[in-house]
Amino acid sequence: MTHFPTIQPIDVLARLAAADAPIVLDIRLPDDVADDPTRLPGAVQIPFDDLQGQLHLCATRGAIVSCWKGLKLSAGATARLRSHGVKALRMTDGQVGWRAAGLPVLSTVAPSRIALPLDASLPEALAAWACLRFDAPLAELLEVPRGDLPGVVDRFNATAPTSMPDLPGLNALHGADHLMALALAEGPPSALFPTFDLAFRGALRHETVMPPAQEARS
Repeated sequence: MTHFPTIQPIDVLARLAAADAPIVLDIRLPDDVADDPTRLPGAVQIPFDDLQGQLHLCATRGAIVSCWKGLKLSAGATARLRSHGVKALRMTDGQVGWRAAGLPVLSTVAPSRIALPLDASLPEALAAWACLRFDAPLAELLEVPRGDLPGVVDRFNATAPTSMPDLPGLNALHGADHLMALALAEGPPSALFPTFDLAFRGALRHETVMPPAQEARS
């Protein structure tokens, strides 16, 4: 049997930790969204048959396609995108499988702009990074002087994140000494984002793969 390009739910989180991460396309039917109005981290809702809209979102970054149960809708949409040269993967078991795996979902509308002070603390930089990676991958990042932050938030309808979503691997990033040292380096806070990506993927691997007995000895 020819393999169909798929990805497991937990592996989606690792893929999202990158500046050029694929876009998660939520192509559930309206009735399914009404039954469960939450969304997956990084997900953008779009009709399953809106090919042009999907191509506009993910032509350069690739796509992870999720429907209700990971069956016909995501199979068809993934195949159509791949026929147009997009690196698309179907997420196995869809939103139902994601929830069954105990993975968190988001309930808020994704912000369109994220504001971050240029002298951001480590928690502020982590919160902005997490928002861009797992909540609003299409948002603009506005790095501004701290004194201008309230005005930018107001005038540009931006969000200044203060906390991270409850996702596996994120808690391990708080208080990491090597990240603290990097946070003191010169450069805008966004220069730290690739390091956060690497640290998160390592923490996620440790949290989801290492057996409990091994973890207790580490």
